[in-house]
Amino acid sequence: MVNNKTFRVGLFLTISLVWSLMWFSQKYLLRDFFSNIPTLIVILFGLIPTIGLLIGAYITRRKLPKREMSLMGKNSKMALLIVSLPIICLTLLGVNNSFNVQSNLFGFLISTFTVIYALFEEMGWRGYLQEEFMEKKQKWFGYVFIGIIWYLWHWYFLRTGSNPKLIMLPILIAASIGIGEIAESTKSILICGAFHSLANMIIIYPIIANNISLKEKLIVFLICIIIWVFAIRKIEKDKKNIATNIL
Repeated sequence: MVNNKTFRVGLFLTISLVWSLMWFSQKYLLRDFFSNIPTLIVILFGLIPTIGLLIGAYITRRKLPKREMSLMGKNSKMALLIVSLPIICLTLLGVNNSFNVQSNLFGFLISTFTVIYALFEEMGWRGYLQEEFMEKKQKWFGYVFIGIIWYLWHWYFLRTGSNPKLIMLPILIAASIGIGEIAESTKSILICGAFHSLANMIIIYPIIANNISLKEKLIVFLICIIIWVFAIRKIEKDKKNIATNIL
């Protein structure tokens, strides 16, 4: 008989992967429709693939016997600081675009969208799936498993013709390990979304990555990483102080 955990994971994967495959495969058939949508509204359709993750996480997370992750985690002020930094950086630097939108305004809009997109993804990866593998004996298996599922979720997008870009599999597994450890430390889905979004902004999304210089990418990366390290240390220090006071 299938146990509850196997059923939950299977249900989550079925909803998220089937939805992703349906969306990415149909996306190219809807190009004419997209071309008739006014300016920036078309970008919002990029959130559609994450709906499967949100639905899957909403249904399965509620059935978990124990939930440690939350939106803000252990320190809401630090979580808001962390997630706001890439948005502030791209707003100040500005992002050139073909939408005829002023560059600083576009920097704010596209960075906010990117953070929301990453947050929606992390609702599934850390908000639910990592919770299933929180036990120490399963943690590292969980990180690798999430990286593999993350790759499969993007499979239709990460292919050239009929050939998948296999180089992305170890990259996503490594990213899953890094973000997974951040999730363990902060218990914040929002903070995980911030780290996820930074990689999208400076490497993955051409609408941003191709329209800011290498120097600007380095500035955004260094500002975010340096301040984030201090913020996460603050969260960990506060957590240790709370544990000490309890004892």
